[in-house]
Amino acid sequence: MTDKSLVVIDDDDLVGQLVVEAAQQVGFRARAVQDFEGLKTAIEPGDPELLLLDLVLPNVDGIQMLRFLADRECKSKIWLLSGFDPKVVQTAERLGLSLGLNILGALTKPVSVSTLKDELRKQLRQAGDFTPEDLKRAITEEQLFVHYQPKVRLAGKQEPADPNKVLSLPVEGDRFEIIGFEALARWQNQHGALIPPPKFISAAEDMQIIDELTQSVFRQVIQELAQWKARGTGLNVAVNISPALLADLDLPDFLADEAMAHGVEAEQIVLEITENSAVTEDPHFMDVLSRFRLKGFGLSLDDFGTGFSSLIQIYRMPFTELKIDRSFVSEMDDSEEAFTIVQSIVNLGHNLGMRVCAEGVETPSAARTLTNLGCDYAQGYYFSRPGLMSDIMAQISAVPAMDLYG
Repeated sequence: MTDKSLVVIDDDDLVGQLVVEAAQQVGFRARAVQDFEGLKTAIEPGDPELLLLDLVLPNVDGIQMLRFLADRECKSKIWLLSGFDPKVVQTAERLGLSLGLNILGALTKPVSVSTLKDELRKQLRQAGDFTPEDLKRAITEEQLFVHYQPKVRLAGKQEPADPNKVLSLPVEGDRFEIIGFEALARWQNQHGALIPPPKFISAAEDMQIIDELTQSVFRQVIQELAQWKARGTGLNVAVNISPALLADLDLPDFLADEAMAHGVEAEQIVLEITENSAVTEDPHFMDVLSRFRLKGFGLSLDDFGTGFSSLIQIYRMPFTELKIDRSFVSEMDDSEEAFTIVQSIVNLGHNLGMRVCAEGVETPSAARTLTNLGCDYAQGYYFSRPGLMSDIMAQISAVPAMDLYG
C-alpha cells in the first residue's frame, strides 16, 4: 500500500465515485470533487500525486482549470478525462504541457474500471521517490541498467554485405530488418519502484553527476556491442548524450577510448543530441560534435521539429541522422499539418545527406505512411517496446537476405 493521494474533478458524481473506488482498491488515498471551488479546497493543503480532470465542468471549463493550476505552479501528475472531440483533447494536452504542467495524457470517457486500475497501478510503480544519496549509490553500485528498442529499416532497402547476418523482426506477418537499437537508461530502486528516466536524469544533471550516469550506461552498451561483435553481428546502438555534457572537451576521447578498449568500432555507436541543446553557436559544442564525427561516431539530431533551429545552423552541424519527434508521427495520419511536417523533415534530411528516423510508430498505418514517404528508419511500440536485450533477442530471427530484399 502507499500514501499517494489522488483527486478527481468531475461534475458527474457516478464517475467521481467510480474513480475513487478504483484508486482506493489499488492503493491511493482518493477523493472526488465536482466543481472548481471543490478543487481549490482539495489541493489547498498541497498538491496530490495525481489529478484526474474533466474538461467539461459547470461554470468553468478544463482549459481555465489548466491555467489556474499552471498559475499555482501545480506539481501534480494530470490525466485529462473527456468524451469530447479528440482533437480538442489533444490541443488541451499540448496547452497543459506548454504551461509547464505534468500532463500524463487523456482517458476517454466512458473509461472502464480495468483500464483505470491498470493506469493507476503504472503510476504507483513509477512513483518511487529518491534522495540524492540514493541516486549516487545507484550509479556507483551499478544499479542502473539498459533497455533496448529496435530500430528497423523502412525504405532504401539494400542487400547487406553478409546475407547470413540479417536480423529481422516479425511484425503482423511482415519482417523488418533491424539496423540497430536505441539504449535507454532504467533504474529500479531498492523498493522495486521504477523511477521515470526524465526524473532521475534531470536529478543527475542538477547534481552534476550526469557524466557518471552517462559513463555507466555507455560501458554497458559497449559491453553489449562487444558480445555482438564476437557473434559476428555488426549492428549499431544509439546512446543519448545530455546537453550538460556537450561542453566537455574530453568527452570524445573518453567515449572513443572506452570503445577501443573493448574492440568496438566507433561507427557502431550513434550519439543522440536533442535539437534544442545541439543547435547552437557555442564553439565548445561545435568542437565536441565535430570531434565525435572525426572519431567515427554517428550523430543523430533527436526530437527534430520541436525546437527553434534554423536551416543554416543544421547545415553547419555534422549530423548524420534526423529523428522525427513522436508528436508529429502519432498525429500524421489524422492531421494534414502533421503529415506535411513529417514529409518536409524526410525531404530536408535527405537533401542534406542525412538518414531520417521516425520515433513513436505505434500503428501499421503509420509504418506504411512513413515507408511511402521514403523515411529510412523507424522505432516504436508497433515494432517492439523497449526491453532487456535477452527479451528483445527472443523476438528476433536471422533470415536470408532474399527473404527481405527479394
